[in-house]
Amino acid sequence: MNPVKSKTPPNTSIVMQSPAKHIQKQPRIKGINEVGRYAIGVQWVDGHDSIFPLEGLRRRCPCNECGGDVAGAIAPDHQRLMQLSRLGDSGMFLSWADGHETLYTTAQLRESCRCAYCAGEPEKPITGR
Repeated sequence: MNPVKSKTPPNTSIVMQSPAKHIQKQPRIKGINEVGRYAIGVQWVDGHDSIFPLEGLRRRCPCNECGGDVAGAIAPDHQRLMQLSRLGDSGMFLSWADGHETLYTTAQLRESCRCAYCAGEPEKPITGR
C-alpha cells in the first residue's frame, strides 16, 4: 500500500470547513402590551417594535379552523380581546370575546410585521410619505 502524498507545503495549516448551514435565529419577544383597544404592541429583543391591529391578528389566525385566512367581515365581538399572554420565548396566546383562542409563534408574529422597515420601505415612515 502506498502512502498518500500531500500536495500541501510543509509547515502549512489546513483549515477544515464544515458545509455552510443556513441557521435563522428564532425571534425573541422582550415585551407585549395592548395599544389602545384595537392593537397589540410587541417589543423584540433585537430592538425592533411591531404593532399588530387586532383585526389583522384575527384574520390571520393560524388555527385549524381559521387556516390563517379569514375572509369577509369580522364581527366586532370577534375582534375584542379578552386575554393576552406571552408564552415565554415561544409565542403569544390570545383569547377573544367570542370564545375563540389563537396561538402565534414568535416566527409567525415577526413574519406578520408590516412596518415600513419589514415591508421593505424604511424611507417611508408610518405616514407613508
